[in-house]
Amino acid sequence: MEYTLQHMDVGLVLLDGDRRVVSVNASVARMLGRDRPLLGASLHDLHPPGSRAKVELLLAAAHDPDSPAAASSMMVALPGRTIVVKATALPPGGAAALALMLFEVTGKALHEPVPPPPADVASEPVTPLVKLPITTRQGVVLIDPADAVYVQADGHYTRVHTADGAFFCSLSLSELEARLDGRQFVRAHRRYLVNLRHAQAIDRSDGRAAFVMAAPGSPRVPVSRGRIEQLKKLLAL
Repeated sequence: MEYTLQHMDVGLVLLDGDRRVVSVNASVARMLGRDRPLLGASLHDLHPPGSRAKVELLLAAAHDPDSPAAASSMMVALPGRTIVVKATALPPGGAAALALMLFEVTGKALHEPVPPPPADVASEPVTPLVKLPITTRQGVVLIDPADAVYVQADGHYTRVHTADGAFFCSLSLSELEARLDGRQFVRAHRRYLVNLRHAQAIDRSDGRAAFVMAAPGSPRVPVSRGRIEQLKKLLAL
């Protein structure tokens, strides 16, 4: 039997304590291109501002031995392919403090179906979220779900919008939908969860339905056509 990993190329990036690149292997240049020099570059400078919070969480998880394996991994979408990045901390005393392993997952490896669990194995109950983990300049902060006005998908992660601004969250929209109170948080659109406690009106002035939220600037959250009837029943409209 052939295993997918036997055919995978692995990129390796070594970072020092200041998170600057000290070494890369040849596979990294092939995966990422040779347009930009990597040696000596800051890892944060290699990512757009919108992705730096995700990188910060990735590196923090790599240093935490109690962190789940998924927390120290992230997917990076590039034109025509996807790269999985796995971070791990290295023993102190060497020139490198962190290692990043890059795996390119495209084609068959990316789209192979996952076999369903056996029929006699009961699925684990979903654990409700008591607090929402968000990332601020001070680090990871836990907020009450009631303070979230709405949640927006951001790639494989989410952005939680509150009265104080928008904050990165490492949980996906699907996971938040499953773990937040369904009587309070509803999927208004494939990319949005709305906290009905903060919804003050439904506007259709431009021919498209949208929630008007009770937050600074009265933000509008789109409602997809396929969800209008379900929301009407929920809101007794």
